[in-house]
Amino acid sequence: MPMATPRDLFVHELADTMSAEHITLKLLSELQKEARHPEAKQAFREHEQETKQQISNLEQVFELLGEEPEQTTCHAAEGLQREHEALHEEQPTPEVLEMGNLGGAAKTEHYEIASYTALVQMARDLGERDIVRLLKENLSQEKAMAKRVEALAKELGKQATAAVGSRQ
Repeated sequence: MPMATPRDLFVHELADTMSAEHITLKLLSELQKEARHPEAKQAFREHEQETKQQISNLEQVFELLGEEPEQTTCHAAEGLQREHEALHEEQPTPEVLEMGNLGGAAKTEHYEIASYTALVQMARDLGERDIVRLLKENLSQEKAMAKRVEALAKELGKQATAAVGSRQ
Protein backbone atom coordinates (compact mmCIF):
# COMPACT_ATOMS: atom_id res chain seq x y z
CA MET A 1 0.00 0.00 0.00
CA PRO A 2 1.48 3.38 -0.96
CA MET A 3 2.41 5.85 1.75
CA ALA A 4 0.21 8.82 0.87
CA THR A 5 -0.30 10.84 4.07
CA PRO A 6 1.72 12.11 7.01
CA ARG A 7 -0.23 9.63 9.17
CA ASP A 8 0.90 6.79 6.90
CA LEU A 9 4.51 7.87 7.40
CA PHE A 10 3.96 8.16 11.16
CA VAL A 11 2.55 4.62 11.39
CA HIS A 12 5.43 3.31 9.29
CA GLU A 13 8.03 5.07 11.46
CA LEU A 14 6.34 3.72 14.59
CA ALA A 15 6.63 0.19 13.21
CA ASP A 16 10.28 0.78 12.32
CA THR A 17 10.96 2.01 15.85
CA MET A 18 9.13 -1.01 17.29
CA SER A 19 11.42 -3.23 15.22
CA ALA A 20 14.48 -1.33 16.51
CA GLU A 21 13.34 -1.82 20.10
CA HIS A 22 12.87 -5.57 19.57
CA ILE A 23 16.33 -5.89 18.00
CA THR A 24 17.81 -3.89 20.89
CA LEU A 25 15.98 -6.01 23.46
CA LYS A 26 17.48 -9.19 22.01
CA LEU A 27 20.97 -7.68 21.97
CA LEU A 28 20.75 -6.41 25.57
CA SER A 29 20.55 -9.94 26.91
CA GLU A 30 23.86 -10.70 25.20
CA LEU A 31 25.44 -7.46 26.41
CA GLN A 32 24.53 -8.31 30.01
CA LYS A 33 26.29 -11.65 29.70
CA GLU A 34 29.39 -10.03 28.21
CA ALA A 35 29.59 -7.18 30.73
CA ARG A 36 32.31 -7.56 33.35
CA HIS A 37 31.99 -4.20 35.07
CA PRO A 38 29.10 -4.29 37.60
CA GLU A 39 27.85 -0.85 36.61
CA ALA A 40 27.79 -1.80 32.92
CA LYS A 41 25.95 -5.03 33.71
CA GLN A 42 23.42 -3.06 35.79
CA ALA A 43 22.99 -0.43 33.07
CA PHE A 44 22.29 -3.12 30.46
CA ARG A 45 19.86 -4.85 32.85
CA GLU A 46 17.98 -1.60 33.48
CA HIS A 47 18.05 -0.76 29.79
CA GLU A 48 16.44 -4.13 29.10
CA GLN A 49 13.59 -3.30 31.50
CA GLU A 50 13.18 0.17 29.98
CA THR A 51 13.13 -1.31 26.49
CA LYS A 52 10.31 -3.65 27.50
CA GLN A 53 8.39 -0.61 28.79
CA GLN A 54 9.13 1.31 25.60
CA ILE A 55 7.73 -1.56 23.53
CA SER A 56 4.63 -1.52 25.74
CA ASN A 57 4.29 2.23 25.17
CA LEU A 58 4.57 1.71 21.41
CA GLU A 59 1.89 -0.99 21.59
CA GLN A 60 -0.35 1.53 23.38
CA VAL A 61 0.36 4.07 20.64
CA PHE A 62 -0.78 1.60 17.99
CA GLU A 63 -3.93 0.89 20.03
CA LEU A 64 -4.70 4.59 20.33
CA LEU A 65 -4.30 4.91 16.56
CA GLY A 66 -6.46 1.84 15.94
CA GLU A 67 -3.61 0.33 13.94
CA GLU A 68 -1.63 -2.88 13.90
CA PRO A 69 2.13 -2.49 13.52
CA GLU A 70 3.27 -3.46 10.05
CA GLN A 71 5.85 -6.21 9.87
CA THR A 72 9.04 -4.36 9.08
CA THR A 73 12.69 -4.57 9.96
CA CYS A 74 14.68 -1.59 11.16
CA HIS A 75 17.75 -1.70 8.96
CA ALA A 76 19.61 0.81 11.12
CA ALA A 77 19.20 -1.35 14.25
CA GLU A 78 20.19 -4.42 12.24
CA GLY A 79 23.33 -2.55 11.18
CA LEU A 80 24.19 -1.77 14.80
CA GLN A 81 23.65 -5.43 15.64
CA ARG A 82 26.00 -6.44 12.80
CA GLU A 83 28.61 -4.01 14.17
CA HIS A 84 28.44 -5.89 17.48
CA GLU A 85 28.96 -9.19 15.65
CA ALA A 86 31.88 -7.71 13.69
CA LEU A 87 33.50 -6.57 16.93
CA HIS A 88 33.47 -10.19 18.12
CA GLU A 89 35.20 -11.27 14.90
CA GLU A 90 38.13 -9.06 15.89
CA GLN A 91 38.63 -11.17 19.04
CA PRO A 92 38.87 -8.22 21.43
CA THR A 93 40.14 -8.59 24.96
CA PRO A 94 37.31 -8.55 27.53
CA GLU A 95 38.12 -4.94 28.42
CA VAL A 96 38.08 -3.82 24.79
CA LEU A 97 34.86 -5.77 24.16
CA GLU A 98 33.20 -3.98 27.07
CA MET A 99 34.36 -0.61 25.78
CA GLY A 100 33.05 -1.50 22.32
CA ASN A 101 29.73 -2.65 23.76
CA LEU A 102 29.28 0.60 25.65
CA GLY A 103 30.15 2.58 22.52
CA GLY A 104 27.65 0.52 20.55
CA ALA A 105 25.03 1.10 23.22
CA ALA A 106 25.62 4.85 22.94
CA LYS A 107 25.21 4.65 19.14
CA THR A 108 21.96 2.76 19.60
CA GLU A 109 20.66 5.30 22.11
CA HIS A 110 21.43 8.18 19.77
CA TYR A 111 19.63 6.46 16.90
CA GLU A 112 16.63 5.90 19.15
CA ILE A 113 16.75 9.52 20.38
CA ALA A 114 16.60 10.69 16.77
CA SER A 115 13.72 8.30 16.06
CA TYR A 116 11.66 9.35 19.07
CA THR A 117 12.36 13.05 18.49
CA ALA A 118 10.92 12.72 14.98
CA LEU A 119 7.97 10.64 16.21
CA VAL A 120 7.11 13.17 18.93
CA GLN A 121 7.08 15.94 16.32
CA MET A 122 4.92 13.91 13.95
CA ALA A 123 2.48 13.09 16.77
CA ARG A 124 2.29 16.82 17.64
CA ASP A 125 1.69 17.70 14.00
CA LEU A 126 -1.13 15.13 13.88
CA GLY A 127 -2.67 16.49 17.12
CA GLU A 128 -2.15 13.21 19.01
CA ARG A 129 -1.59 14.52 22.57
CA ASP A 130 -1.87 11.17 24.38
CA ILE A 131 0.58 9.66 21.93
CA VAL A 132 3.00 12.56 22.40
CA ARG A 133 3.08 11.79 26.13
CA LEU A 134 3.94 8.11 25.59
CA LEU A 135 6.61 8.89 23.01
CA LYS A 136 8.15 11.61 25.19
CA GLU A 137 8.41 9.09 28.03
CA ASN A 138 10.43 6.81 25.74
CA LEU A 139 12.54 9.72 24.51
CA SER A 140 13.35 10.78 28.07
CA GLN A 141 14.49 7.26 28.95
CA GLU A 142 16.67 7.07 25.83
CA LYS A 143 18.36 10.37 26.65
CA ALA A 144 19.06 9.33 30.24
CA MET A 145 20.49 5.97 29.18
CA ALA A 146 22.67 7.62 26.54
CA LYS A 147 24.24 9.82 29.23
CA ARG A 148 24.72 6.81 31.48
CA VAL A 149 26.45 4.55 28.93
CA GLU A 150 28.59 7.43 27.68
CA ALA A 151 29.78 8.15 31.23
CA LEU A 152 30.53 4.47 31.79
CA ALA A 153 32.39 4.26 28.47
CA LYS A 154 34.49 7.25 29.46
CA GLU A 155 35.28 5.77 32.88
CA LEU A 156 36.15 2.32 31.54
CA GLY A 157 38.15 3.85 28.70
CA LYS A 158 40.34 5.73 31.17
CA GLN A 159 40.82 2.57 33.25
CA ALA A 160 41.74 0.47 30.22
CA THR A 161 44.14 3.10 28.90
CA ALA A 162 45.82 3.36 32.29
CA ALA A 163 46.11 -0.44 32.52
CA VAL A 164 47.67 -0.69 29.04
CA GLY A 165 50.06 2.15 29.88
CA SER A 166 51.21 0.40 33.05
CA ARG A 167 51.95 -2.81 31.07
CA GLN A 168 54.20 -1.05 28.56
